[in-house]
Amino acid sequence: MSRTVCLVTARMASARCPGKALLDLLSGEPLLAVLIARMRTSKTVDEVALATSVNKENDAIADLGRGLGVRVFRGEEEDVLKRHIGAAWAFDADTLVRVTGDNPLTDVGTMDALVKLHHERKADYTYVPGEALLMGILAEVISHDALETSWNEGEPKHRSELVTLYIKEHPADFRIAMLDLPPDLLRPGYRLTVDHPEDIRLQREIFRLLGRGPRIETREAIALLDTRPDLVAINAHLTHKSVNHRSVELDALVKAAQATRR
Repeated sequence: MSRTVCLVTARMASARCPGKALLDLLSGEPLLAVLIARMRTSKTVDEVALATSVNKENDAIADLGRGLGVRVFRGEEEDVLKRHIGAAWAFDADTLVRVTGDNPLTDVGTMDALVKLHHERKADYTYVPGEALLMGILAEVISHDALETSWNEGEPKHRSELVTLYIKEHPADFRIAMLDLPPDLLRPGYRLTVDHPEDIRLQREIFRLLGRGPRIETREAIALLDTRPDLVAINAHLTHKSVNHRSVELDALVKAAQATRR
């Protein structure tokens, strides 16, 4: 029987905001704990698990995960793709739902819609294309087989932070399904990922003002920002990682390949 596992990935290393996964988002609740609590509200996954690296500095992340009652896989620090493959084997997952640990407002509703579409289309990879990626609210769904192919056929650049780079560079070799983000969620100008101190400041303000603990809805946060440009301005000056811009650029290649398949 097919198993779908939501894999939250996190590690302590960060050039701009070290240890961000364990920074308090709510009083006494670190960012990673809040994210895992939100992912556990999913209606489509069989398990929520955590992946980090074997580096000793990540012991605290592993301890937090076990304390929350989630299974933890530890793999290589730099080969992120191999870490995902190892987790898929460890958790007997045919399908991984990839959630990065610096996106506490990952939208569960969109994640569930992606999982459903992935299984309906019997896809290898299912995601939301375009600049929505830059918001920091999206999961992506990848088959175990597609991860293995990416590692076996890819180069070292395909094994780093952008796990799906090989798939996007070779879209004709995979069954790819795409989902549009609803208008009430699509705000490419809003930055809801955490990579700088200003990002965590914004997240704390959002959770404080909404006052509903860890399980606030992503659309609630966006609706709040729609009325509070002062909050949006907290981190509006920050730029996104070049690897994320590269991923967005590759979406044109993916869409062209999809059109050819039809």
